[in-house]
Amino acid sequence: MAKVTGGILKNVEGHLGDITVYKRGGKTFVRQSHIHQPHRLSRKQLALREQIAHNNNLWRKLKETHHTYFEGGVDAYRRFMSVNTISPTVYLTKEQLSGNTSLLLPDMAVSDGPLNPISYQFDEVDGQSALFTNLTPKDIRKGDYLLYVLQQKVGHCQYGEDLPHLKIYVVPVTPDQDIMIQKLGTISLVNVPSTLLTPVQSKDGTIALVGEIFSNPMLGFALVRMKDGHVSPQRVISRCTYYERYTTEEALQTAAKSYNGLTGE
Repeated sequence: MAKVTGGILKNVEGHLGDITVYKRGGKTFVRQSHIHQPHRLSRKQLALREQIAHNNNLWRKLKETHHTYFEGGVDAYRRFMSVNTISPTVYLTKEQLSGNTSLLLPDMAVSDGPLNPISYQFDEVDGQSALFTNLTPKDIRKGDYLLYVLQQKVGHCQYGEDLPHLKIYVVPVTPDQDIMIQKLGTISLVNVPSTLLTPVQSKDGTIALVGEIFSNPMLGFALVRMKDGHVSPQRVISRCTYYERYTTEEALQTAAKSYNGLTGE
C-alpha cells in the first residue's frame, strides 16, 4: 500500500486496472486490487452491485449541489451510503450505470445529523396541493432551513431507450428574507417568503407549504433544519413512481444480461 501526497492521483478514487485508489482520513492511498468481480453474477450479487452503483450515482448528483450534510461515521460519503440502503433496489444495465443514470427513489436521505427531524406529508389546502409540516412560525424565525427539490428528468436515445437522470436543487431559506424568486431550470419557485412557498398556518399552528409544485409527479422534496453546524436527518417525499419500471423481473434480467447473465440464485 502506498500513500499519495500529490500528483495526478490526488483527486482520483476507484479502480484503475489492477490498482485501487481510495481516500481515508483526508489522505489518498493506492493498493493492488485483490477483488476481481466475476463476469456473471448471482441474483444477490447483482442486487448488491446495483444498489451500490446507483447510490454512488446519487451521491455524485448530491455532491454537485455542494450540500452534503452527513454526520457520523468515517466521512459524509460513507454515511450517505450507509443510510441509503433502505430504498428499493433498481436494476439498470452496466452501460446505464456507467453513464450516471440516476432515479428519484422514495425515502432517499439527503442529510443525517443530530437535530430533530422535520415531519412532512402531502395534503391539500383549499383544493391546492400542499406539503404539511410540523414546523411553527416560531421555528422558521429561529432557524435556518434548506429546501431540497429533486427532479426526475428522462431523455431518450436514438433507439428510443429512456435515459433517466436526477437533478437536485437546494434553496437556502433564511428568516430575514421576505420574498425571493428562484428560477431552477424548468422549476420555478415564485413568491417564496421566509416561511416558504405561500405558507398557511393550519389549525394546530403548524406550517403548510402550498403550491402546484407539490402535485408534480416527477418531483421530490426534503426540508432540512440547520443549527450550529449540525443538521436534521431528512428523507425525500415524492409522488414519483417512475423508478418502479426498474424494479421488475424484466428490468433485473435486462441488467443481468449486461453482466453476461446470472449464475443462479
